[in-house]
Amino acid sequence: MVHGTTVTLYVSALVALLAIVDCFTKDSYLAASLGIRFVTGIVSCITAQALYVYRRDTMGAVLASLVAVARDLEGVAGPEAQAEMERVARRCRRLQRTWGAYSIFVVSAVLQPTLTTLDLSMPVYPRPEDLPAPQFALGVTYVAQIITGTCCPIAFYTLVGLMVVAQVACAALYHGAASVARTAHGAADLVAFARLHALLGEAAAGLDRLTSDVMVPLLSAVLLLPIQGTYDAVLGQVDSYLMSSFPIILVVFVPMCISGQRLSDASEQVGLSAYCGDWPSEVPRERSLRATVMLRAAKPAQVTCRGLGALGLPACESVLKSWFSYLQMLLNLANGTGPKHRRH
Repeated sequence: MVHGTTVTLYVSALVALLAIVDCFTKDSYLAASLGIRFVTGIVSCITAQALYVYRRDTMGAVLASLVAVARDLEGVAGPEAQAEMERVARRCRRLQRTWGAYSIFVVSAVLQPTLTTLDLSMPVYPRPEDLPAPQFALGVTYVAQIITGTCCPIAFYTLVGLMVVAQVACAALYHGAASVARTAHGAADLVAFARLHALLGEAAAGLDRLTSDVMVPLLSAVLLLPIQGTYDAVLGQVDSYLMSSFPIILVVFVPMCISGQRLSDASEQVGLSAYCGDWPSEVPRERSLRATVMLRAAKPAQVTCRGLGALGLPACESVLKSWFSYLQMLLNLANGTGPKHRRH
């Protein structure tokens, strides 16, 4: 349930709507800033919940296909490749636990006002005390915000952890497939390898299709919260939610780009390994199988986002440069050291 149900999805959407209305009642951008940050975060979390609710079967099918490829690969890979896959499996478990623990930290930060002073944690309009039944309205608002503050971070961070872990595992499978390509001899081995590579490519494509069309709203918090949080921090408006969401670009976006880049590099390595086979001693059919794998590997596996393209190191560098440029501009404005001040 904490990952998202239809009920928690609609409750989160209602809380976001009330926060949006509250933003329009403020007389300045700074006064509305907290609401803007919450709305931005909830949009990403609603997207994560929607994936759990409406694409759970697709998600399970993609993971099952990766498991099936891993089982097939274990039967043909050498001892070194199998040992490497075991190390990656242990690392994936640690990564998943890390994101789960971080999601609990964010839950406590989001609900800190409610947990410590019994205040409402998120902006809301109209205020419960202004309604005809204030006690009842306050109770309903408490419940809605606690559901949102609990389910949203857990759904988002566990989904991010699942995505990164799946990319890491898929990259490890490509490395294993590359080792098989280097040692494959004869038509039987090459047919089995070509089939394995095709299945792995389908699994990687399914992993991309799972999130590519919703990656923009999913990453809206990752890309906008640090910018909005920087604005608030420069102006001295710091709260527990800001402290938990400020490093989100380093906790979420950077690992996603690194794992995406490694997945792309590992998938290309398969084509190079197939090319390094013993071509002179092979018959035309065997060479054709190698060429087929090389042609398929020429298009690397990627995790894509509409508007950003492939999530890899170039996208990561571009986003970080934009964020640091914005941060420098804000610091210059706050310190009165911008270009206009220096000319005088």
